[in-house]
Amino acid sequence: MKRIGVIIPSITDGLQVELLDGIFKTASAADCDVIVLTTATNGMEFHIQNEIMTGEESIYLLLERAELDGILLVSQYFVKAAVRKTLSELIRRAAIPCIDLGGTELGFETVSIPQAEAVCELTDHIIEKHGCRDLIFLAGPEGISDSEQRISGFLRSAIKHDCSYEIIYGDFWKFRATELGNEFTEHKRRLPDAVLCASDTMAVALCDTLQSGGISVPDDVIVTGYDGHISAISNFPSLTTVSGNMFELGKTGVNKLLGIAADAQKSDMHIIYGASCGCVERMTDYQTAALKVREQIQRDAEIGAMLEMRVNANVITRTSSVDSLDELTDIVDQTAHIIKSYKSLHICILPNWDSDPEHPDACPTQPFPEQMLCALSKNAWTAGVKGGPFPTKHIVPALMGEHEPTLVFVLSLHASSQVFGYCGFTYESALDFTVSLMLFNYMTSLANGMRILRHKLYAEYLQKKIEESSHYDKMTDMLSKKGLLLYLESQKELNVRNCIMLVTVSQLAAAPNRKEKNDLSDIYLQSDLLLANAIRLISGRNKTAAHLDKMTFAIVFSLPDNGTPETMAEEMMIQLEVLIRKMQEGTSANFLPEPYYVCGEAAYPAEKCVSELWDVLNARKPKVKGFTGIGELKKLRRELHKAPELNWNLTELSKRLNISKSYVQKLYKEHFGISYIDDLLEARIEMARQLLLTTDLRISEVASYCGYQNATHFMRQFKDKVGMSPSEFRKSSK
Repeated sequence: MKRIGVIIPSITDGLQVELLDGIFKTASAADCDVIVLTTATNGMEFHIQNEIMTGEESIYLLLERAELDGILLVSQYFVKAAVRKTLSELIRRAAIPCIDLGGTELGFETVSIPQAEAVCELTDHIIEKHGCRDLIFLAGPEGISDSEQRISGFLRSAIKHDCSYEIIYGDFWKFRATELGNEFTEHKRRLPDAVLCASDTMAVALCDTLQSGGISVPDDVIVTGYDGHISAISNFPSLTTVSGNMFELGKTGVNKLLGIAADAQKSDMHIIYGASCGCVERMTDYQTAALKVREQIQRDAEIGAMLEMRVNANVITRTSSVDSLDELTDIVDQTAHIIKSYKSLHICILPNWDSDPEHPDACPTQPFPEQMLCALSKNAWTAGVKGGPFPTKHIVPALMGEHEPTLVFVLSLHASSQVFGYCGFTYESALDFTVSLMLFNYMTSLANGMRILRHKLYAEYLQKKIEESSHYDKMTDMLSKKGLLLYLESQKELNVRNCIMLVTVSQLAAAPNRKEKNDLSDIYLQSDLLLANAIRLISGRNKTAAHLDKMTFAIVFSLPDNGTPETMAEEMMIQLEVLIRKMQEGTSANFLPEPYYVCGEAAYPAEKCVSELWDVLNARKPKVKGFTGIGELKKLRRELHKAPELNWNLTELSKRLNISKSYVQKLYKEHFGISYIDDLLEARIEMARQLLLTTDLRISEVASYCGYQNATHFMRQFKDKVGMSPSEFRKSSK
């Protein structure tokens, strides 16, 4: 049986799923397997290549081992030019035939699908059904094949019906469509009977601009799109559009790769009739309906997120406390039901994943070895089977014997840049696959469990090296104080710039929505274990942890050239607080341990440095058990900066702190040098900046995401703070 590889980044868009559906249905009809190499994220051009992206993109190294008869590269979805270049080099080195569905920029063959007929049919409908005679076609960039094909279909119909028309070149994106809409609303251009857009994105942007300017769609002008994107179907009014384009692209790519002659008479492209041309009755008050739909979606998303957090917290806790690979795979087997709609899963790890215990954060991945170890193979709702070595060229064991055409999604199994192997998930249909939070956390928990196992192997190695001496703390698998001092002294010889962070439980923070009373002494007994578990989860590469006494821990971390100890320590504190709360979810604890820290750059002799930091820690930490207003206030401020879009108000803050609103304002100003209102505004404006720079959300959507109920109020405050409107800010950053 032949195998086709598909290389595509994070699958988060409905059109990507439609493309994969077309690929697999066509390939399976030709008795071919489809192996999709993908990631959970898609790095932007301005993102620094961080360790997580490096770990995810290691999956593409499988191209050097996989036995594939051809590759479909979906290059148009890869944002980073560097990743596209790396993929091009890997494919050429592997000498596998490749079709690039994104064009010829990388030097591979490509395919083109006939699009004129569908646009001609759509234009016929607008003319014949709705009597439109004065038409505008908003195309893509001039000279681009897709754009020119769609123009030719429009012209064929317009000329056939002797209509007046105008071609306006756009960008397949929102900018030209928004400009054209403004020209209509400002009466700089005569309004035609209909505007046919060469993409749904342009059509949605045009509709939004027209309607915000008082022009009704379709009463005043008809608007249509092209692509069949969910944004068009869910728009108000719903768009009349051409669907099936991406399915057809996937089908055509497979046929060319396999040398199969395409059936010119059979196309999966079709028109979806919506309210934007008047074929589907539009609700009178569609804006109110849209708001209600969005509110319901948000409510459903919040409920789903809460459920996922509970489930994920349980998986994280269980996988972070394993003692062997068998125990870890048992947990993976027992919790696989959280992944939706999969047919089978295969955990494939590096055979030497547990070698070199002296370097627990290293794993060889360049390239994958000729054989992988199948740690677990499992069909949905049945008990898994632990396998053995198998040839990497087969990707997963399920493809080795006789089988029906199979669709496999393959993702890297990694903790940060440390790669342990990969996971293969088979599905009946491409429509069943989704990169969900459940899937992401499931794989992250598995990788983190393997990292913890490596660190336990490292702990065993250290214990053996120091002959069961007091250099290692057996309860927490961390270094003891003596072990820490030896480690620091060894780092001196390496000329590494290290920082030391001492962490202790300074107080107990009231846990929200907990009514049961707990004995504080019992909670204090558990606090060191919770803190130890949280520190273990964040420790890893460039971080070494130590248990100094009952309630005090140390984290040693290397400092980058452009970093400060305080900044990195604050980031770790936020992670610790989040992990502690997750680990306590579902318990009846009325209080949660609240960590407190000091940090500084390592100096020598190490014993003196640690002793001085410890003195500072003891001098600064609160002496009273229970709630302290300032500590909780600082925590609230961190929460505000992490989620400024929430409905923050002084009443809620005063309730949580159990003090008056005026005293909240006084404390806030005294300790942070800024008023509560100004601080919240700064946080929301900064969040808006990031959304404007990194997303294509509409201004009203950005306002909503940042916690504003009124977009006009948002735009006014943004201009006051930034000196330009949100639209001007976005354009100036292009």
